[in-house]
Amino acid sequence: MVAVILREERFLVIRRSQMVTAPGKLCFPGGGIEPGETEEQTLRREMLEELAIEVAPVRLLWRSTTPWGTKLAWWLADIPATMQPDPDPSEVEEVFWMSRLELQGADEILPSVPQFMRAWRTGKLSLPINW
Repeated sequence: MVAVILREERFLVIRRSQMVTAPGKLCFPGGGIEPGETEEQTLRREMLEELAIEVAPVRLLWRSTTPWGTKLAWWLADIPATMQPDPDPSEVEEVFWMSRLELQGADEILPSVPQFMRAWRTGKLSLPINW
């Protein structure tokens, strides 16, 4: 499950902690579905656990499979304009608000992010901001 959260045409991006898989990599926040959960429930739970933010799932944007076989559901989600992420250091090292251009030029990014950006650029998904 991947959360796509926008604020003023910037994406909420995290740097993964040193204690998780792919340490130090940049990506959108997210996590795995637990038994009995819906995707929307997973999105809410993961954002509370990782970033102490309450999200409102908006809609499913896209589904993909990573090069290593993990199936991902990319969900657009809203947070209140005044809410600031408070990362759990065991999962998230840093939080950023990054523009499309900053994301495209970022080093140490998980391969799923450029895959998502290509899907957006080629019209496989739509966001409430322009490419």
